[in-house]
Amino acid sequence: MHMRFVFLTLGYHPDKPGGAYRYVAEVAGKLVRAGAEVYAVYPGEAPRDEDEDREGVKLRRFADAKGFFAANWIVENARAEARVREIAADPKPTLWVVTHAFFGRCSARLGKPYVSLFTGPWAQEYLFSRAGRQAGLFDRLLQQVVAIGMRRVERRTLQRSARVLTISDYYVSQLPSWHPGFSRPVRMISGGVDLERFSPPAERHALRTRWGLASNEKLLLSVRRLDPRMGLAMLVRAFRSVPDHADARLWIAGMGSQKEALAALIRETRQEHRIKLLGFVPEEDLAGLYGAADCTIAPSLALEGFGLVLVESLACGTPVLGADSGAISEILKPLDPSLLFPSGSEAQLGSLLAELLQNPLKLPGRERCREYCARHFSWDRPARGFQTAFNELVLA
Repeated sequence: MHMRFVFLTLGYHPDKPGGAYRYVAEVAGKLVRAGAEVYAVYPGEAPRDEDEDREGVKLRRFADAKGFFAANWIVENARAEARVREIAADPKPTLWVVTHAFFGRCSARLGKPYVSLFTGPWAQEYLFSRAGRQAGLFDRLLQQVVAIGMRRVERRTLQRSARVLTISDYYVSQLPSWHPGFSRPVRMISGGVDLERFSPPAERHALRTRWGLASNEKLLLSVRRLDPRMGLAMLVRAFRSVPDHADARLWIAGMGSQKEALAALIRETRQEHRIKLLGFVPEEDLAGLYGAADCTIAPSLALEGFGLVLVESLACGTPVLGADSGAISEILKPLDPSLLFPSGSEAQLGSLLAELLQNPLKLPGRERCREYCARHFSWDRPARGFQTAFNELVLA
């Protein structure tokens, strides 16, 4: 039976950076290679609709709206609906996949059964992204009103789904607390990593030299969106507590709203000579950066649904230290429980960094990291989750 999948998403990797968009792109590519017809419908930068076939995936972009959020929401849902109806005009058996509650209005008006791919709680992420910002009483009240609206839209979107597919047991357990009374079937389909693109470097010494690292330098790496919930400010402060290791370096890769605040904190703690903000790292350089690092750090404070950067690093043979927040424990604990530290604990993170810089042999070896990742985190499992949903919901 010919399978067709249509993903309605807010972005598509690498057009727009972000773990959720990479997830959709990876799954879409895997399904195409398995013989399926796959569409991704999402907002683009051009002022008009654009069509593109990319590695077999049929991309259908519509113009991104500019302006106030509520107006954008209505306009973009209408534009998305028009693009989706173009596809629906061909009555092939199709699994419609809504990857974000932003498109709840479109999915309801389309009038077709769909599944939801849940990759994070909309309202909670919105509020966390604004944590620590200077805001007056009116702005704080407005944020709460917006969050209430997001929760309602997300709950309706999920509740209308034929099934919810999600990426971790953490999300499965938390959905009822975020949406009391939620009753739709939920299946965990996990995440994955491209084991060909992310692999241990053949010549690691030469690779480190190209990145400008001396042989004695220990590189700690964090690849994260620069956002308050990622715990990067805590990481910068914790790194200050290991002054005895002059050969230690901390590089932070990524973009986001916290960039200026992190730069100011680095200056304030007088660590400009040891900490570097790399900004956006191109896709073609990312695997090499993981491979050059001695350890990757994921200090997330909350709402970590999977953490693609964790499995990408492990696939490159580089061990990961992670906060016991969200789904990070699900990934790291089976490999080595000592890789985890209490979320939000600057003191314990600092102690762990000092200990591991003193004795790097306590970290799991590079071959062990790679083997563990290859055994547990290919993209086959998520792709099978969508294929199963097609068979059970479309062909039933």
